[in-house]
Amino acid sequence: MKLSLIYISICSALLFASCDFDGVKTSENNDAEVDTSNTNNLNLTVDSGINSAESGEPYALLKDTIQGEANSMVYNGEGGLRVEWTLKKENDPIELNDVVLVNYTARVAAGEEYDSNKAMNAPAPLKTNIGMMVEGWEKGLLQMNVGDIGRIMIPSAMAYGEDGYSSIVPPNADLIVEIEIIERVQPIVLDEGVKVYTWKKNVNGNNPEKNQLITFDYFAYKKGQKAGLYDNSFKDSQPFSFRLENDNVIDGLHQGMKVIKSDENAFIEIPAKLAYGNKGLVDLVPKNTDIVYDVRILSID
Repeated sequence: MKLSLIYISICSALLFASCDFDGVKTSENNDAEVDTSNTNNLNLTVDSGINSAESGEPYALLKDTIQGEANSMVYNGEGGLRVEWTLKKENDPIELNDVVLVNYTARVAAGEEYDSNKAMNAPAPLKTNIGMMVEGWEKGLLQMNVGDIGRIMIPSAMAYGEDGYSSIVPPNADLIVEIEIIERVQPIVLDEGVKVYTWKKNVNGNNPEKNQLITFDYFAYKKGQKAGLYDNSFKDSQPFSFRLENDNVIDGLHQGMKVIKSDENAFIEIPAKLAYGNKGLVDLVPKNTDIVYDVRILSID
């Protein structure tokens, strides 16, 4: 399967930083305004005036105010972070630790697209609070609700900063992520606190039994102040295997795998006591740190 940059580049924490949007100016005459004719307490939509062909400027911004009132379809955050909506829901906000499925396209501001989930042929899973996304993407996402459609405009300091990303994102580049929030993935919560968010399901699959060999690819994240990726199976182009309830892996992984079927993908959130406890894992995971595995089950034998 061809992986999007969300996964290929995750080793270097693919997800944005801060700077200002000096190159993207607001058009006072042509920016989109809120269409109030079909709004209610749960839904707001925005007129299609966002179209660059109509505005005369590529990627023109929405107005911050309309007739002297703050535009509810615009959020301006610290450091130049900005969110604009074309469809805005209410009462179903995305929160820390959530897993959501999204369609997205990422590009350099006023530049070319460099990433999207199109190659996956399915919505992409995003989990907050594990360092999976660059700072600006996650902060913008946390301003949104399930069902929203919009764009997150990320200053370079909240993205890839002075270093850029390989040859794909130049240094000091602002980013724009066009995003649609499809759904929230509800977790299975196990007795000792392990949470399993199955984001690709196989209704015809079978759960593993004791001593069966589970083979899977994974990304492993640590939570906390220094959240981020600390290991993955793709670096060696070799999936990982272990026998359920009969192998030397952390207890939380055994517990989580019991409720995942063959050919399913899931996040397994594991409390520190069922991970590396008060010792941590060398210099990779600090002591008393919760961890999260993003697993893709290849086979159960």
